[in-house]
Amino acid sequence: MELKDYARVIWRYLWLILALPVVVGIGSWIFRAPPAPVYQATVRLTIGVDAPPATQVQGYDPILTAYQASEYIRDDFVEIVQSDVFADDVNAQLAKMGVAGLNVSKANLSAAVEKQRRLMSMTVSWGNPQQAQQIADAAVKNLSDNNAKYFAQLGSTGAQVAVIDKPVVSRVGASLREQLDLPIRVLIALLAGIALAFVFDYLDTSVRDARDAETLGLRVVGEIPKK
Repeated sequence: MELKDYARVIWRYLWLILALPVVVGIGSWIFRAPPAPVYQATVRLTIGVDAPPATQVQGYDPILTAYQASEYIRDDFVEIVQSDVFADDVNAQLAKMGVAGLNVSKANLSAAVEKQRRLMSMTVSWGNPQQAQQIADAAVKNLSDNNAKYFAQLGSTGAQVAVIDKPVVSRVGASLREQLDLPIRVLIALLAGIALAFVFDYLDTSVRDARDAETLGLRVVGEIPKK
């Protein structure tokens, strides 16, 4: 099959190739469900411990030094915040604050460590900006009150939590998947239209030119050219 034959098929079924992506695009746009709004409340903080007085350090100290403890905290911080236990404790803290009707899961919590600045950030994802603020406040309060429970290597003394930036609530824009959903649908429809064009051409048994007649074993004496 020569290139001009491909062009002939595409030109003949151009209406199908163009109509299919147009219909799919319009239908997807009309019937698509608008994504639920998502808000994020992000708070930056530091967590550290006070070094024990020098008079208490003799030989082997059962409590790690402040520097070592801080390293442990940074290593474990992300996993702790994104755990079921931490989410349950945040729910309990919300109840103490008098906030009812919220059920936070670990999917709503995320954390990160800024390696260069030795700062940590905690992010709450929620569908309501006011509630996201309340959850972030409860998460910080829980981390401050119950950190000895999470960082057992610090002993019963726990750590000091200092908020660097208070929770800032912002709306999350559409994800890359949501942005590419409609273009991908249209592209797939376009490719499907091209494939259908060649299928229809293959199944078409009508004689359109001299070459089609010759493929049927007929001898062509003459051909009337198109105007």
